[in-house]
Amino acid sequence: MINNPQEQSNLDDLINKIKYQHSSKNKKSMDNSDYQPNSTDNLLQQLKSDLTQQHNSNQNKPESNENLQQFKQQFQQKQHNVSHNAPVVNENLQQFKQQFQQSKEEQRETITHQNQEEIRYTEQRKQQQQKLLIRQAEQWLKDLDEYSDEGLWFESFCSSYPSRLDAAIEYLAVLNASS
Repeated sequence: MINNPQEQSNLDDLINKIKYQHSSKNKKSMDNSDYQPNSTDNLLQQLKSDLTQQHNSNQNKPESNENLQQFKQQFQQKQHNVSHNAPVVNENLQQFKQQFQQSKEEQRETITHQNQEEIRYTEQRKQQQQKLLIRQAEQWLKDLDEYSDEGLWFESFCSSYPSRLDAAIEYLAVLNASS
């Protein structure tokens, strides 16, 4: 530990000043998502510990100002290294965000495409069923004996339809649905 109270006070003042400067910089860069809450404090504590150990090993030498200066230089170097890496982190985060958005967009497009395919398939199936029903109705009309009970009933049934074929289609659709 540093034995001289004046040196301890100077060291604490310097640390507080550096913390204040660093927190001011971090307030400006918080929007860029590169702020790590305790990184400065940890760095300052590590440098303070290093300086204290250095001072204890050299207790008989009056190098406190030199040690403070060295401490300040070490901190500035480490601070520069941390801030120098921030653009790389931001760039990586930006790339990750773009990849995620692209993946999400591809997923949406795939779902949209699948839905469109499903709708198209359903429409084709309805058209095929309608064509089949028309063929069945045409065949049924050919086979219908107009003078039979069913034929006479059908003649009165189809009077409310625009054509005999439309009436036959409706009649067969109901018969097929009930079976």
